[in-house]
Amino acid sequence: STAMALLGAGYDDAVGYACCLVAVLFFGSNFVPVKRVPTADGMFFTLVMTSAVWVEGCLLQLCIGNPKFEPFAMLGGALWATGNITVVPIVKTIGLGLGLLLWGL
Repeated sequence: STAMALLGAGYDDAVGYACCLVAVLFFGSNFVPVKRVPTADGMFFTLVMTSAVWVEGCLLQLCIGNPKFEPFAMLGGALWATGNITVVPIVKTIGLGLGLLLWGL
């Protein structure tokens, strides 16, 4: 029991650092197709990206159950989707690196 408690504390830290590493490596990689593929005005790209996030959220809900409905979270998602409409013009204009740098401010 004491060994599991000691392992648990280190395990939580390891999971946290692993998640940070994954975020560092893959954050922004979803915008690479914007630079490499003709995207026109970006509305289809935004539709596909937000649809994929919605499907992933639905699958996650099926796996963990249905938590309490949070309307502010829904509002945040709507604002996020609206903000992503500007990704294509920004990346096409100033590039992926600078665009994501300024996007994260």
